[in-house]
Amino acid sequence: MPLAAYVRGEQRAARVRGILRLAAPAGSQRTLGAVIVALAVLGGIGAAQPVIERTRTQAVRADAQAFLVVDTSRSMLASSRPGTPTRFDRARAAAIRVRDALPEVSVGLASLTDRVLPLVFPTTSRDTIESALRLSLGVDRPPSSEGGGVLATNFGALGAVASRNFFSGPARRLVIVFTDAETIDYDEGRLSNAFTDGRAELLVVRVWREGERVFGPGGAPEPYRPDPSSAASAQQLATLIEGRAFDEDEVDQALGAAREMIGEGGTVIQVEKASIEPLGPYVFLAGLIPLGFLLSRRNFA
Repeated sequence: MPLAAYVRGEQRAARVRGILRLAAPAGSQRTLGAVIVALAVLGGIGAAQPVIERTRTQAVRADAQAFLVVDTSRSMLASSRPGTPTRFDRARAAAIRVRDALPEVSVGLASLTDRVLPLVFPTTSRDTIESALRLSLGVDRPPSSEGGGVLATNFGALGAVASRNFFSGPARRLVIVFTDAETIDYDEGRLSNAFTDGRAELLVVRVWREGERVFGPGGAPEPYRPDPSSAASAQQLATLIEGRAFDEDEVDQALGAAREMIGEGGTVIQVEKASIEPLGPYVFLAGLIPLGFLLSRRNFA
């Protein structure tokens, strides 16, 4: 250690001065030496890149998981007028409300067009889900496999969430879909079988208002008209899977249904890293104090 070496050096110097009967160095010289050592010590600590790691514990349901699936087809850009919240904006807000209402349940996130793209696999981290909703999820990102289009939602794609490896473990599985329910034709029998085989339940939240249009960058409406049969489509989907469907102004009722579908269950304590804060920058800033002292001695000697 530089400090230990400095102390040993001072001790040897004191013994030599005693033998030779020399006076001790002036106090300023001792101070200068101590400053040099402090600067070396701080530099070494900073180079080691120390961190503070904060962890937190959380009670987690081991027997239940949910997947939030948000429609990202272009019709989700519809709104009442330019500059007002779109269906997509409202769907994301509703998804966060659902995430917050199920704090003990691991929740995943996926996008839906004519295919389903998983973005986050089930996690108890609210920050991860919220960040993905706001930063990773986007309309036509990616576009449908047919190259986009205002109407590109295919409910048949939801079968992948239920029957493939979106969920992990023998858990109660709940798929919650946020969509305007303006879907193209799909194979109902195949979708029903996928949910049966995957032992998953379904909850549909229809985000749709009458008279909404899709507006281009200049505010001009695109050639799109809302489909008034979307309410029936949402209900038909829910009935097919023996699930439940709600409109966007019924999110509280949807939350109650989600809790009912998830049911009660035991929890386990999970420890997760909450944050890691590097201390190196602060140590290097502290090193500016002895460095400033040395520079001032150099300039004013």
